[in-house]
Amino acid sequence: MRRLATRSLLTGRGIWTGLLSRDWRFARTRLAILFALPLLAVLVGLLAYPMFSAALMSLQDKSLGFAPVFVGLRNYVEIFTRDPAVREVAYNTVIYAAASVALKVISGLAMALVLNEAIPARNFFRGWLLLPWIAPVLVTALTWRWMFDQSSGVINFVLSETGLVKIPLAWLATKDTARLALIVANVWRGFPFFGITLLAGLQSIPQELYEAAEMDGASVRQRIRNVTLPWLEPLITTIVILSTVWTFNDFTLVWVMTNGGPGYGTHLFVTYSFWLAFRGSRVGYAAAVTFASLPIVLVFIGLLIPRMWKEEDV
Repeated sequence: MRRLATRSLLTGRGIWTGLLSRDWRFARTRLAILFALPLLAVLVGLLAYPMFSAALMSLQDKSLGFAPVFVGLRNYVEIFTRDPAVREVAYNTVIYAAASVALKVISGLAMALVLNEAIPARNFFRGWLLLPWIAPVLVTALTWRWMFDQSSGVINFVLSETGLVKIPLAWLATKDTARLALIVANVWRGFPFFGITLLAGLQSIPQELYEAAEMDGASVRQRIRNVTLPWLEPLITTIVILSTVWTFNDFTLVWVMTNGGPGYGTHLFVTYSFWLAFRGSRVGYAAAVTFASLPIVLVFIGLLIPRMWKEEDV
């Protein structure tokens, strides 16, 4: 009888404890939502409202100083059927982003592998190689524009002094060389981010894996291919996504170095939209051009995100 009474008492206590814990969890949830409301309001104000406003603007014929006129999808029809510059701008954007990100991955990985070794003054080089990344973008753009200048640029000076060219090259006056100059400047600025991030990833790899591979007779190249790269693959995927988004929106470097020229030869979607809005006074059409570029980024990210999920599941 006493056992039954004790059991019923414990059961009653368990019920009350469960109810109290449930109420406590509910109260904590409401408190967490209450604390998150200011951040949610900021996110809505900074992201949702501007996106909705820009989407609405893309459906209007809006010019600076004039009242907007709703035109529906006419701006998008013009983009895909009657604007010859959009195709070249899309080509420039894809080439610029793909080449820049690929070269930054390669150079950043090389930087990380070298700085991960016990070389003299390793800490000095780790700090020194961060300078391109921490330098202001405007300073970087102005410096590289001067370096690629036809008459006074240091690159033409070196090429002339070494006898590689007889006539100074007009790097920023032709489309192909101007694209190359922008890619070089972007890679120089961005590879330290890849290098430092991948260096942190390298230092997290257990040394036992390298020791086991070395005992199996694996060469340095095989260790990099079979140990280093598989371990760094999730990290590389993440920073490639980040860098691609940043490169697609790389306005300052492109605008300062080439102003989108010659012609439309180096315009990206972001610079072309700016040119349409503030040089051509077509704000609504510029907003439509910006939204028309979103599928390119979304397709690229959509190809990489499932790979990240697969790697996390493994």
